[in-house]
Amino acid sequence: NISGNIATGPVEQQLLYCQVGIGYHLQILSNGTIGGVHEPNEKSPLRGGVVGIRGIKSGLYLCMSREGVAHGAFSSDCLFKESLEENFYTTFSSLSHPGIYLALSHKGEAKRGTSVGRHQTCTHFLPRRAP
Repeated sequence: NISGNIATGPVEQQLLYCQVGIGYHLQILSNGTIGGVHEPNEKSPLRGGVVGIRGIKSGLYLCMSREGVAHGAFSSDCLFKESLEENFYTTFSSLSHPGIYLALSHKGEAKRGTSVGRHQTCTHFLPRRAP
């Protein structure tokens, strides 16, 4: 569970919590699947401007395709623009594909980033200190 600013290296480890539905922590599975779990675990990525988000156990980086599909990959060139919103939640938009946001559904499944906007709850994440 680590993420870091690619330019400056690792930062303090933090979990990414999304309040959509009954609340989920983002996770990256070793098969590249992105989703959410209620209780954070060793597959939950941590957050680190521009960030790379990587799961420690899977070692995969969170990436976003042009079609808005979130997936895990071994490429560290998957970068996101981190923005603090008015409600103090953080949104993550693809640096390569502007306007495409990381989002979880009310069931904890990754949502297509092209079908959501930055003002929707499903795109709002709260960085939380890792235990």
